[in-house]
Amino acid sequence: MAASTHEGEEAAVLSAFAVLRQRDPGLLLVLTPRHPERFGKVFDLCRKRGFATARRTAPSSQRPDVFLADTMGELPLFYALSEVAFVGGSLVAVGGHNPLEPAALGIPMVTGPHIFNFTEVYGFLTAAQAAWVVNDADELLSRLLILLADFDLRATAGRRAQAVVAENRGAVDRVMDILMPLLELPANQSARIKADTPRYYSGAS
Repeated sequence: MAASTHEGEEAAVLSAFAVLRQRDPGLLLVLTPRHPERFGKVFDLCRKRGFATARRTAPSSQRPDVFLADTMGELPLFYALSEVAFVGGSLVAVGGHNPLEPAALGIPMVTGPHIFNFTEVYGFLTAAQAAWVVNDADELLSRLLILLADFDLRATAGRRAQAVVAENRGAVDRVMDILMPLLELPANQSARIKADTPRYYSGAS
C-alpha cells in the first residue's frame, strides 16, 4: 500500500511496483493519494504506466494491478488489508504523515527522508525496526523486496510497531496522572498555571 501520496511520489511507487510484480505477478497495489483533486491525474498515470487500474468509486469485475482508493475516511480499512505500507509526504519535502495509524494496526512501514512533522515518532519506530527510511525510488524498491520476501520479518516488525504505540499510550497516561490533580485546584490557581504553560503546535497528520 502507498498511503497519502503527493505529486512525484506515485511515479516512484509505480516504478518499484513494476519490478515487484515481475517477481510476484499476484501483487496488488492499493494507492491512496493525499488530495482528492489529484485522484483523476493519478488514475491516468497508473494507466499510462500500463497497469490495469480500478477505482474505489468505480468497481470493476476484472482483477486490477492497482486499486486507487479515491474516497475519504477509509484509510484505516486499507491499512488493515495491507502487508506493508509506504507512508507518503516523505519522498517529497512535505514532512510526512501520521505513522501511528498503520503502526497501531501492526503494519510495517517504509518512509522517505522528509519526516520532520513526525521526527520523534519515526525515531521510536525506526529504532524498534518497525519502520525504515529510504532516500529515493531505488532504496524504496530494495526495502520492499526485503519485506515482501520475508513473512516473519513483516510479522515481527508489525508487532514492534504496535508495541511502540502501546508504550506511547502509556506515556500519555502518565502525563495525565500528573496533570489531573492540577485540574482540581482552585480556579485562580488553575488559571495561573494555564497562563504559564507553554503552548505547543502539533504537526499535520
